[in-house]
Amino acid sequence: MHRLVSGRFSASVGAALCLALLVTGCSDDDDPEGEGSPESPSSSATSTSPTDSTSPTDEPSTAAPATGPRLGMESVEIRMPEGWAVDDDESDIVVVGLADDRNAAIYLSSFPALNPDVSVARLAQITQRTGGYPKNSVQPETTMAGLPAFHLAGPVAGDFSEEFGVLHEGDIISVKFILRDGPKTAAWQELIDSVLATVELG
Repeated sequence: MHRLVSGRFSASVGAALCLALLVTGCSDDDDPEGEGSPESPSSSATSTSPTDSTSPTDEPSTAAPATGPRLGMESVEIRMPEGWAVDDDESDIVVVGLADDRNAAIYLSSFPALNPDVSVARLAQITQRTGGYPKNSVQPETTMAGLPAFHLAGPVAGDFSEEFGVLHEGDIISVKFILRDGPKTAAWQELIDSVLATVELG
């Protein structure tokens, strides 16, 4: 498969691999109880943390499911918007889809978790720290494919990124949306909702 991903987009692959290593090994060594993270709710400078919520807070989306090309691997599959294309599907832990104008990308990843009982809130904290997100990027917990999901949103390496992830049968599965040089808009939210409506877990 030919590859069109820019250097800035491709940096997200490295972040995903780093997250995989930290969640499956190094993170537990540094913080075995899952506490004490600089981004944890107890140490945040803000008075209220999104991760304080213990139940999903999202409202049902009215966006129609995406009907474009399929992007997936053994454990998860999504449909991308019409006009998008699979850009890199050679990895067994990260696959990439790209918009026709090359200004947006989707990274779909799946890798085993060393600790199958890790919480969604903990996954959000680790992803924020290792994924290049600024502090306070953790959003209220939501759902994906009917499961509790973490949600992060913020600028990463100059691009706006929004990421959703779940723990399913011992695997950490995430869908990351990247919009180059652009803020979050209503159309962007509709695109995200349309893709998330198609998530199928294996």
